[in-house]
Amino acid sequence: MVVCLFKIKIFGEIIMVLDKIKRTKTDSCPSIDSAVIIGYSVGLKLITGHGAQSLSNMAGSYAGKELAIYAMSKGYKFKDIKDVESYFKELNFAEIEMKEDNDEIVVKISKCNLCPKRVCGYEFEGTACPWGGLLIGFIGEALKYNLGYQMNLKPAETCIIRLKKK
Repeated sequence: MVVCLFKIKIFGEIIMVLDKIKRTKTDSCPSIDSAVIIGYSVGLKLITGHGAQSLSNMAGSYAGKELAIYAMSKGYKFKDIKDVESYFKELNFAEIEMKEDNDEIVVKISKCNLCPKRVCGYEFEGTACPWGGLLIGFIGEALKYNLGYQMNLKPAETCIIRLKKK
């Protein structure tokens, strides 16, 4: 097994980077998409510490917007939240259920292939989940909703995300 470490020089001090967050599982990610998103999320966690979730939300919102633009350029049509749910099921990022109820969309995510803790066994405090931002960006672009969110994340289990219409 080859282990790559690289060094970053900050304020005159060399810091070893890739050995800071432990990966406990040896299996690879289930897809290229999963590998990129998990790697990016863990990198955000490493760089920001406790602020990783906020940055994941922000970055995820732009990723979601670009994903919606891409999907629509390939002919996908999104009339309602069930169309969005079907698209995300097709991507196989997780088992996902979406329910729209008046001013809120409740999203239930399980068996998530984007979770650094569930898929790769990364060990760190807090979360670096892309879902809140990813959904806001995607739904905002595809359905033209203006959304806020509240997340109840339980890594490696079932997460509930409540998207509030503004």
